[in-house]
Amino acid sequence: MWERMKRTFRRQEHDKSEAEYRQQLFAQIRASHAEWLRAHRLFHEATGKDEIDYAIFVLEAAERKYQIHLKSAKQQGLHRFHLPPDEPGYAHDVDRAHKQRAE
Repeated sequence: MWERMKRTFRRQEHDKSEAEYRQQLFAQIRASHAEWLRAHRLFHEATGKDEIDYAIFVLEAAERKYQIHLKSAKQQGLHRFHLPPDEPGYAHDVDRAHKQRAE
């Protein structure tokens, strides 16, 4: 009986840690996407040669970081449908927004 309880508890901990990992990964993806968008704005607002060079460096770094996070999610088999319904970016929210625009 104790062994069964231990297995159940371990399974619950594993599920919890996996759910936390997914949420952390989605948060990292959102953060790196926002960073990538800021880098694009920085590039478009750059005026001097040094500013442009710096903006290109920041843009390439932000883009690579975003790609790394997306690749991690893909390797884990994660998709936005794995987000809980109340989480921003949940797939059905996007689908609902598209339907409202179409109407």
